[in-house]
Amino acid sequence: MAKKFSNIIFYLTLIIIAICVACIWMFSGFRHEYGKFNMILVAFLAVTLLQILIFTPIKFTILSLDAAFWPAHQAPETPNENANVDTFMDNLRLRLRTLRSELMITERHRNERVNLKYRLITEELWLTGKLFLVYFFMALAFFDELLYFNTETTEILFQYNRGDAFGLFHVADVPDIYFFVVTSLVLAFTDGKNTSGGAPWIHAEGTRLLGVVRLRQLRTESNRLGLSLPVFTERDFGESWTLPYERVPYTDKYWPIYTPWLPSVSVARDNLLMGINHVGHMFNYPESKGYKVLLSDTRYKSLQIIDYLMNKNWLDANTTALFMDFSLYNADANTFTVCTLWVEKFPYQYPDGHMKVESHTFVEQLREFTKFGMLMVFVFVVTWLQFTKAFFVKVWYDPRQLKTLWVLVDAMIVALSVIVGMIMAVRDNMVQKMIKRVEIAVVVDFLDFREPAQLSYLEDVVTGLTVALVTMRLWKVMQFSATFQLFTKTIAMAWDALLCTFVITVIFIIAIGIATVTINGNYTSNFRDFPKGIVTVTCFAFGYTNLVYPPDIFYGGEWLGIVLYTIMGFVVKYMLINLIVSMMRDQMASVKADRDKKVRQRITFWQFLRVEYAFFINYIVKVFHCQRGYQRKNRTVAQNIQRELNSIELKRRKTKISSIYSETIYVMPINKDLEQMKYRERIERTFTLAAILHTQMELMERLMFGDEEGNLPSLDQDDEQITDTDED
Repeated sequence: MAKKFSNIIFYLTLIIIAICVACIWMFSGFRHEYGKFNMILVAFLAVTLLQILIFTPIKFTILSLDAAFWPAHQAPETPNENANVDTFMDNLRLRLRTLRSELMITERHRNERVNLKYRLITEELWLTGKLFLVYFFMALAFFDELLYFNTETTEILFQYNRGDAFGLFHVADVPDIYFFVVTSLVLAFTDGKNTSGGAPWIHAEGTRLLGVVRLRQLRTESNRLGLSLPVFTERDFGESWTLPYERVPYTDKYWPIYTPWLPSVSVARDNLLMGINHVGHMFNYPESKGYKVLLSDTRYKSLQIIDYLMNKNWLDANTTALFMDFSLYNADANTFTVCTLWVEKFPYQYPDGHMKVESHTFVEQLREFTKFGMLMVFVFVVTWLQFTKAFFVKVWYDPRQLKTLWVLVDAMIVALSVIVGMIMAVRDNMVQKMIKRVEIAVVVDFLDFREPAQLSYLEDVVTGLTVALVTMRLWKVMQFSATFQLFTKTIAMAWDALLCTFVITVIFIIAIGIATVTINGNYTSNFRDFPKGIVTVTCFAFGYTNLVYPPDIFYGGEWLGIVLYTIMGFVVKYMLINLIVSMMRDQMASVKADRDKKVRQRITFWQFLRVEYAFFINYIVKVFHCQRGYQRKNRTVAQNIQRELNSIELKRRKTKISSIYSETIYVMPINKDLEQMKYRERIERTFTLAAILHTQMELMERLMFGDEEGNLPSLDQDDEQITDTDED
């Protein structure tokens, strides 16, 4: 009683403290901005993580060393004077609860090997299922539609003519390239007053240019390429691409004349982070090479630079591609727009425009978090810690498990999650340094926000790999289900046939891709090269028919085009793909038939959960009133039992009559061992029910006629009471 009273005092104290804190928070006028409040929560979460991951292990290490080298003297054990002594009524109630549990635990439930297996499955399902759901809800919580619409709008504004701005897709020759740079990248971001730092974008007042625009061109020694791949030059030139190059003093300190004619020097960091290739219609163009020039932040200076480049023929016949890199920032939406516009100049001198626009939220990301997003951050951290703890405990007590496949998958999940956190930290640090450069910059400079954008892309890729591994791990845990076992066994049995069919399908796709590229590659972009042709044929084979139009393959003749289209549409799309599906269907039917023939004598996973968590399930059923009660329907219990027996007898007669008129009836084989086990379980339940009824009667008797401790009066006391009554 004292312990229960102390618990009530503790909970009452917590409630009073919570009410006081809520009142102070609501009525004292104490308010935080939404972003700052999220920062407080994240700081609290970071401190908690440091406490759990770093300081707590150090603390227990010191305590363990202290206990090992300087053990404390154990105090002598004394009996507890306030210990509770169970009465006879408590023992009866305990016995009644035990019998009710025994009523659910049958002979099949007492297979300890199966119970341990199901208990392990339950723990893994709880951890992996939570982690999978948390990743799913995290994706929903942090998906920002504004970024998509910002990207789409920016692409449209640069692609087509808008007022005085020239569109990238309307560029037809080299003068048009200069005209696009002047109208869309200089006049659009500067004003006539030559204001330092530029002006708002003419298409969106809330958007400004960060830093300056960088022009980078890739060029070859000769504009006659032939069938060979281009070799991009990295030589030092003088003005107007003249040779030999003569180094003039102070060229490394001032822009004016020499920088556009010198190749860029890339370091190991650039190759590691930005070592990408831009895929064009003709060739692939590396990011780490080229000749660069920076425009200015005022209109007059930028126009002077462009006039100089035009007069000195910076873009000539040897120019293969021109890249225009810059970054935009919208303060109202807190959105960074990283743009890479580039023009690919074909050997026949007609340029073609390309565009890569990405939208990101690099700064003040916590301000954009919703309450649901912050909740998911906390839930993700707790779930990840539980998953990581379970992994390390498993490996700590049995290091040999690291050799098993699925434990290695768990290790990869933990490692990739840590890598994602490291990438986010590096990206945020990089962005903060760039923002400081914007704040204190005196010299006009190019701010390359493509690097944090590339880190964001890498973060998405690693996160996707983590989700894929979590899904595989969840698939492994779900193997307790008969449906998942059916799929797994079907794939295991049909892997050789599936592999052969898959190889045949790949051969057909490659053959058709080679044929279509050879015949139609010079006339349509869908088959301009071998990889593009393979991708197009594969998409068509799997149902994406809007990518291929019949006229695209008719350049080698209508009859040949009809033959190729028929092969793609019938042989690959229908015959081979449907062959794989029908093969899987036949194998699945065979596996299902074999599974149905086997009679399992052990309990299922759901039966294990029903007994293992019986208290929780019964509580939920009781709270939501889901338990079906007995309905008399104006009849006695004996009448209801008799009606049920009559119904069973009627069904039995109908079965006998139908068996007379039917020719063949499939009769399920009877497993004698299983039937004997069910018979034993029924007998065991009957005895358990009898014991429950006997215990309930005894409990009722002692509650009605016994004292507080459940003791019944003895027969001698009853005789004395009767004698005294007669004498009176």
